[in-house]
Amino acid sequence: MQQLSRRTLVQSLTAIAAAASLPTFAQAAPVKILVGFPPGGSADTTARLIAEKMSASMGSPVIVENRPGAGGRIAAQAVKDAAPDGNTLMLVPMAVMVVQPVVFKSIKYDTTKDFTPIGNAATFPLALAVGPATPAKTLAELVTWIKANPNQANYGSPATGSLPHFLGEMLGTSAGVKMQHVPFQGGAPLMTALLGGQLPMGFDTPLEFAENHRAGKLRILAVSSGQRMPQFPEVPTMREAGINIEAAAWFGVFGPAGLSPARTEALSGAMQAALRQSDVSARLTNLGLTAAPESATDMGKRLAADKARWEPVIKATGFQAD
Repeated sequence: MQQLSRRTLVQSLTAIAAAASLPTFAQAAPVKILVGFPPGGSADTTARLIAEKMSASMGSPVIVENRPGAGGRIAAQAVKDAAPDGNTLMLVPMAVMVVQPVVFKSIKYDTTKDFTPIGNAATFPLALAVGPATPAKTLAELVTWIKANPNQANYGSPATGSLPHFLGEMLGTSAGVKMQHVPFQGGAPLMTALLGGQLPMGFDTPLEFAENHRAGKLRILAVSSGQRMPQFPEVPTMREAGINIEAAAWFGVFGPAGLSPARTEALSGAMQAALRQSDVSARLTNLGLTAAPESATDMGKRLAADKARWEPVIKATGFQAD
């Protein structure tokens, strides 16, 4: 074996010593954002937009992991059981945190006590649409028609126990009319029933109705937002149409209970910064959503306010899903 020169040996030993004196940095564990629905939907897309920007600003990976099933409850249970280190979060629609705990007795978590709010991601309204067989052109005309035809006062929603389900109940109460809920397994069969004339009206997200509304195959009579949607400037809000209802749903981000204030603030700050970027807000607008960066404290207040608002409405129906 060729012998090393004295100079080469000294240089090698010096390099080894220098390397040994360097601090060792452990790779930060990735932050997982669980989404309780399949890839491709608005919740999944919103989570991925946020994750990409948070990864860049935090300097550590933020990934989205889909845990579909049980309307989002599988993901929620996983986060409730996760270590309170801020590495496991979830992005969930309002229904998971507000509606489901009232209608599902089998839920084993308390949405107030078992989670740490991180922030709000986006808000979106719901819409009331009527099919071609329904003569009403406005919400006021629809209320008049329902009162004259109580045996036809059926409305559909994409799921039993969903927010659209209970928005219909709220509308009936506010308008002083009795309406019968007809549940469907998703937006597509609801749309088929509306277009086919088997159902006079339905509640869902505005984008579910958008294509057929623009084609003149059905009519969106009102949206539940506080202001008209830029995607549908011709459609009034429910308040403008004479019914005093404003109801915005949301996608919020939560971690397990017990997260430290410092970790909560860091995650919330990175999330808010992501949502304030113009490309993110523009993409959300295209999805019919509105970017709504809120602090952890404000998200907690929003959750409490919506629980106080919707729980009496839901309980008044006597509805139980299990």
